[in-house]
Amino acid sequence: MSKVINFAERLADRKAKEESRQIEGWLIWLHCPKCNTIEYTELRMPGGRVHKCGTLVEEVEIPIDVRAEFTIAQRNIDKLDELEEKQNSSKVMKFVGGSMKSTIKQLRAREEEYQQRLQNMTSERLKYYPEQWDPKTQGVEITVSEPLGLEITEARQGHQLFTDKK
Repeated sequence: MSKVINFAERLADRKAKEESRQIEGWLIWLHCPKCNTIEYTELRMPGGRVHKCGTLVEEVEIPIDVRAEFTIAQRNIDKLDELEEKQNSSKVMKFVGGSMKSTIKQLRAREEEYQQRLQNMTSERLKYYPEQWDPKTQGVEITVSEPLGLEITEARQGHQLFTDKK
């Protein structure tokens, strides 16, 4: 007896796997002991790096789920857009909110740059996790920054890796 193949079921299974598929990547945090600066990069360099001051930098590589970081960055951009809309609609904030507006623009630019760096890590076009996706189900630890409520993952808190060195 032959088994009946249900293509719709297979397609649904494949789609579900694709929606929950992780993309492994890394962030490399760099610390210059001489200048006491901390930066991140997505590029691995065997043999180490030399800072512009001539000092060999300390490196810590953090494994990440690129797709999760990409999704969280997009959620942050959406929150910043909402904040900007609220600020534009409030008459009081129009008078006192000039510095807030520039802060929101800087944060938005930072999130967009982060998304671009994440995209550079993969050869494929990154897709967001579904809207109902919960980071905790995949072990992604999130800290919510106050007062704006942006989500920050452990991987983006590189300053904590070098706090004893400051």
